[in-house]
Amino acid sequence: MKIDEKIKELPLTKSNPKTLEILFGKTDITPMWVADMEFEIAKPIQDALKERITNSGFGYEYKPESFFLAQENWYNENYAIDLNRKHILYSPSITTTISILIENFTSENTGVITQPPVFMEFKDVIRNTKRRIIKNPLKLVNNQYQLDFKDLEEKAKLENNKILIICNPHNPVGRVWTKQELERVVNICKENDLLLISDEIHKDIVLFGNQFTSVLHFQEIYEKIVVCNSEAKSFNLCGIADSMAIIPNEDIRNAVFSTFKKYNLGRTNALTRVALETAYNEGHLWLENVIKTVEENVDSIENELKNSKIQLIKPEGTYQIWLDFREVYKDTKEMFNNITEKSDIGLNAGHWFGREGALFMRMNIATSKEKVVKSIQKIIKAVPNN
Repeated sequence: MKIDEKIKELPLTKSNPKTLEILFGKTDITPMWVADMEFEIAKPIQDALKERITNSGFGYEYKPESFFLAQENWYNENYAIDLNRKHILYSPSITTTISILIENFTSENTGVITQPPVFMEFKDVIRNTKRRIIKNPLKLVNNQYQLDFKDLEEKAKLENNKILIICNPHNPVGRVWTKQELERVVNICKENDLLLISDEIHKDIVLFGNQFTSVLHFQEIYEKIVVCNSEAKSFNLCGIADSMAIIPNEDIRNAVFSTFKKYNLGRTNALTRVALETAYNEGHLWLENVIKTVEENVDSIENELKNSKIQLIKPEGTYQIWLDFREVYKDTKEMFNNITEKSDIGLNAGHWFGREGALFMRMNIATSKEKVVKSIQKIIKAVPNN
């Protein structure tokens, strides 16, 4: 994959000096923490954006038939899903949609179940809406994270708990939940009348022959589901792409739509529309090369760590890796400060994803093999008695 040579010139969050100083205590650091790519976007997307910019003005747009057909074909070809465009609402971000769902279908102090260690913004959304975080922690068994169904069943039965948020593929641990696992989750939600929100933003980055299953496959047995999605991660469009909510249930959809309408959300952005439509139509080969590169990077990291005390939780999906430092450190602050100071590599501390992530770190590997190998070597060298 071709690295974007102009990336250092961009005002990116991951390299913002103020942010680096706050998080890492210094600015002279290689940032490998934010989940975006360092690859050039697909050439067809570049060309389509250039053409649109030089084409004419930017009046108010709607999404044309070609956009919906491209999106529907993508879902049909890749996930065997017949996407119903009437079920889709467009939103500025996944967390915007989750916030609106929480506010519409729960009251203050209601419980919202999450599965930590998990994307930290779930926690922020729940707290900002004055709801209670109910943890259904993942279990690490033989170097693979698993769902704790017994704990989930117990918490789903509690009357005050109304929503379950799942992440598939899971960020940060990289699990791609199997069809059997998801079916059991859906049935638990059905038995206890929980609203199931599935964040599937990493769905296109599935590695090593694993298979992604959307909860949309179970909408015939349970309609009280919402899939939150975006192609932002898939095609390195985080700074331009919006998101969508797929909501089969009409009552839930109408309630969310009313809130979107209230705040004037979901308008069509011309460049976003062009980028996404082109990605759906012409992005397959580029995405295949991304996945191949990420798999090669994972293999390189495995090779570098084979004689190390640092353990790799091998990802089944996403372009991040989850590193286990439990054999090296007993204190998460010491781990973070030591790795940051001695390696000059900026990683996510695992406890940012919940205390269940303590003594782990997340590393973004959507970059060149050379950078990945050099960075992991620096991390290994930074670890005492390794």
